[in-house]
Amino acid sequence: MKKISSLMKISVAPAALFACLGTSAWADTLADDVLVGTSGDGIIFIDPEEGIEEPGIRAVTFTQTRVSISEDEYEYVDPFETIITDFSDMDSRGDVTNCLMTNQVGVYCDSAGGSGKRIKTYLTGRNPFDIRLRTVTDSGYPSVDYFTFGKTSNFTGARLTGFSLELLDSNGNPMSDTAAAEAVLFNLDATDLGIGARLPDGLFGGGGQEGEIGFLSDGRAALAVTTTDDTLNFGALTNADYNAYFGSAFLDNSMVPDGLFWDDNDDPTDESALVAWNNLAGGGWTYGTLDTAENLDARLQEVADALGVEVADLDYVAGGLMPDAIIEVAEANGLFEVDYIEDLRNANLNFSITVGDIETGEFTLRISPTFAPVVEQTVTPYQFATAGYLDGAANVPYLDIGGAAAYQAAIADIVALDPAAANALLETTGFSFLSGFTGIGLEFGKTVVGSIGQASSEVSNDGIALSTKGTPESWEIGDDTHAFVSLGGSTATYGTTTNGIGYDVDSWNAVFGAEKRFNGKSSIGLVAGYSNATAEAALSRGSVDGSGMFIAAVGRTTFGKGGAAQAMLGYQDLSFDTTRNVMGAVATGSTNGSQVFAVLEGEYMFTQGGFRFGPTGSVEYYDLSVDGFDETGAGAWNLSVGDQSGQVTILSAGFSGEYKLAAAQPTKLTGALTYNSASGDDQLVQTGFIGLPSGSTPVDGMNMDWVSLYLGISSQIGGSAGKETMLNAGYVGSFGSDYDSHALQLSLSMRF
Repeated sequence: MKKISSLMKISVAPAALFACLGTSAWADTLADDVLVGTSGDGIIFIDPEEGIEEPGIRAVTFTQTRVSISEDEYEYVDPFETIITDFSDMDSRGDVTNCLMTNQVGVYCDSAGGSGKRIKTYLTGRNPFDIRLRTVTDSGYPSVDYFTFGKTSNFTGARLTGFSLELLDSNGNPMSDTAAAEAVLFNLDATDLGIGARLPDGLFGGGGQEGEIGFLSDGRAALAVTTTDDTLNFGALTNADYNAYFGSAFLDNSMVPDGLFWDDNDDPTDESALVAWNNLAGGGWTYGTLDTAENLDARLQEVADALGVEVADLDYVAGGLMPDAIIEVAEANGLFEVDYIEDLRNANLNFSITVGDIETGEFTLRISPTFAPVVEQTVTPYQFATAGYLDGAANVPYLDIGGAAAYQAAIADIVALDPAAANALLETTGFSFLSGFTGIGLEFGKTVVGSIGQASSEVSNDGIALSTKGTPESWEIGDDTHAFVSLGGSTATYGTTTNGIGYDVDSWNAVFGAEKRFNGKSSIGLVAGYSNATAEAALSRGSVDGSGMFIAAVGRTTFGKGGAAQAMLGYQDLSFDTTRNVMGAVATGSTNGSQVFAVLEGEYMFTQGGFRFGPTGSVEYYDLSVDGFDETGAGAWNLSVGDQSGQVTILSAGFSGEYKLAAAQPTKLTGALTYNSASGDDQLVQTGFIGLPSGSTPVDGMNMDWVSLYLGISSQIGGSAGKETMLNAGYVGSFGSDYDSHALQLSLSMRF
């Protein structure tokens, strides 16, 4: 192994500073395990399959692996020590010995280009992303420079009009507040190494996977930058071709176009070559620049051979449309694949930092995104996602399939309002009451569960036996078989949540059932019926109408001296119709769905004279799926809504009781008081204007608590000789801060 120590370089300013101070303090270096932690809206990407190991970032100090063997040739050897502390006059990244880079074994600061040195950060929301870094003391030098190989990707859900990199001390204060010798600052003199951010080479400018060409432009696409010692502010992209296709902002992942990629070397493990991209506003699949002028004919021949066509059939012109026949052939060819062009949401970051004597041994690199005004003024995640999507549809040229002018006018109207009114109007451009589907499903499921009542035990001379519960929806179980019919109606109010407007659900149901008892202590039954409901969104936002049939199996049993339990498993086949009021238009939609539900209930009753009382509890589970659908009727404002899938679990515990009246006909009063807690999954539903890429709409899960009161009466109204008919009626009320409901149920049961 070679090991040399090169001439120490010390920048003039730090040396003079230390001389004036008369101090023997030396600068820190970055620790090998440099990452302390991260916080905020972002992640450092880790992918062991690509060789990127946890934590995705590392520091390399005073290490060289590249040595010159001639004027233009280099070889790579085992790492050896080379001490360089000042990069101000360095003109090649191949000479860098100190760097922040991705955590990839065997890769160093001066490794060959394309070896995967860049730290990959994903920005995932509106808030800054902080990377806390560790230093170690006493390098023996007054300052040490590090070059950063960075890459950031936009997964925020909105275009970035810019972003900033800030250097902060361990308390979050700007490093410019600290003396330079005790700070970490950007080295703004290391210009030849690069200070800036730009899209990866190959799409714009030669380099990268595309080699000597720029697929979309021969010029690079850099973000404008202004600098201070502790802040780099990045702004608009200024490449004219980029502006023509994508505007001036940095695209979100959801906004990048699809590309047609060709596995040009029959090796699926490496990156494929880009042949065309789907320019929605420009008519569809569009060729990019495939090679240099001198190599183009040979490249076109290779493409034609791979597709099994003639070169003339390609009708190739850079920036021209790909013929439909070629598109069909490519889609059927295993060497061609459609995928999104991810590098349009990536920006390579290049900058150097100078590390001084850091007293706390820690500092922060903060990445802060900035957005368009309509996005910046939002408060909730739903508003942010909706504004980000609308801003993209309005201002990304390749997405303009006829609606951009309407979207731009709407944005102008929105930002002219005060923030509260602006965000209320903004919310209407998306589907702000998607949780109404879940609300309808939950009310339907609760109806079925409630319609059969709860298993109850009764003590007689023959011992414990199943008995009529007598709640509003109960049925009586006789010696053999009985049937019942039940009609009911309810109204429920679901409160506004962080990401959804509130709504009222009015529903009615018809239930039919039959049950067979075994040995007086257990039974099995089958119920079926129909439910119908409407969820009306607050502020006249729109509605969801739902209806459907259901079927469920029920089993009941007794235990101990006063216990009873029952279980139910059911399925509902549902259909939905929607209306949504948006910008003076009405969008309508229709779709189908289904729900699986399961319930386990139990009680244990004690007898005191004519009273029976005891604890009761239940677990309910609902799993609703709704198919995606497209709206009509509102022009550019019509949405395509993706599939929805969510689960709700309800836990209940309380106290129930019943009292038999001394009357000529058997009559029973029943009641219960329970505490209920619902928990449900949050969802990210894909929604977007029809014809455009979709974005993610957050939908809050059903997370709420309430108290329920059950009051009921059941009475025999006729029959004899074991053929009684029972009438059951009652009320169920639920009361909570986010949910309340009121239901009436009337049922008729017969034993025969």
